[in-house]
Amino acid sequence: MPRTAPRLACCLAVLAALVLALCGTPARADDREYPEPFFNGNVGDPSVVMVGKRMVVVATGPQINRAYKDPGHPWRYQQPVLTHRPKWAIAEGGIWAADIAKVGRKWLLYYAVPVAGLGDFGRCIGVAVAKKALDPFKPVGGRPLVCPSQALVPPAQDPVVTPDLPSRGVIDPSLYREGKQTYLLYKTDGKPSSIRLLPLSRSGLRVRTGQDPANPSAELVRSTGVIENPVLTRHAGIYYLFASEGDFARCSYAETWRQSASMTDWSLSAPTVLLDSTITQGLCGPAGGDIVKHRGRTTLYFHGWVRLHSSKPKGVNYWAWNGGEQYGRRAMYGARLTFPGGVPTVKRYLSRTGVPQRVPTPY
Repeated sequence: MPRTAPRLACCLAVLAALVLALCGTPARADDREYPEPFFNGNVGDPSVVMVGKRMVVVATGPQINRAYKDPGHPWRYQQPVLTHRPKWAIAEGGIWAADIAKVGRKWLLYYAVPVAGLGDFGRCIGVAVAKKALDPFKPVGGRPLVCPSQALVPPAQDPVVTPDLPSRGVIDPSLYREGKQTYLLYKTDGKPSSIRLLPLSRSGLRVRTGQDPANPSAELVRSTGVIENPVLTRHAGIYYLFASEGDFARCSYAETWRQSASMTDWSLSAPTVLLDSTITQGLCGPAGGDIVKHRGRTTLYFHGWVRLHSSKPKGVNYWAWNGGEQYGRRAMYGARLTFPGGVPTVKRYLSRTGVPQRVPTPY
């Protein structure tokens, strides 16, 4: 072998090492820059409010999960959320997708609780009150606020008249206020599914006076599949309806949006995907969103399935209903939301410290 060959091999090795040092090694699939959870707890279907500088979240849980965060401090759980379940509810089964809001001087909590007569997963919507966001909430009234007439409960204020839809219950309450008017959005469960709008009194505790007592709510949109977790907001005079679509237990679950010039007429609207596993660089089921406007910023808080003992997203084939729930949970993410040209756009994700992260490039 010529004497120059070892020298050439040595030079090539040094050059290769230099290239790797400057450019880095090729990224593996497991090295993708996933957005970091803002709250790496059990936070399915989050509802977020600001109380001064303190952030409070309530979420799906056996008796409603609730946690709070002060600036510079970690998240802390605060229980109990409800003093007790209402008499018309059954004692077993999780309470889904609660929504917390301050109306007047009181804090209100809307929640979907299991009832008899609507099948294994049938739920109806009640409301509870408290003086402070971290106090225990006390259920109000002796009957549901919203519940199909087929349920074995006292007649609800809104009997949900939908003869051409399944009567499997109502879930995902979401309060919307515009000026002095108050409304409640919710989902009719089953397939097809729909989002309905119920005008409420200023107190937020009952149906608004003047509504048809036999059918006080109106359908906004309908899907042949699953549409749920509605959130209504307004930007530059246009209404935006955010929702979750698909199977919440799978990674294909997605957050969508629609727009309309009218609060009640969505006949010309079409869904557009805001978040899915591709757009978020591999998050599993990024949806269940809630929108918070605070100090001139709009933030979308949403959940995604992660591993039980880490913040890494579950894999694409994950399915919670297939025994997977014992191996995963839903963490909460935060993302700054802007409306360039009237199009809702995720600008930055929030880290656990609240510092924005860049939006990853979809793969």
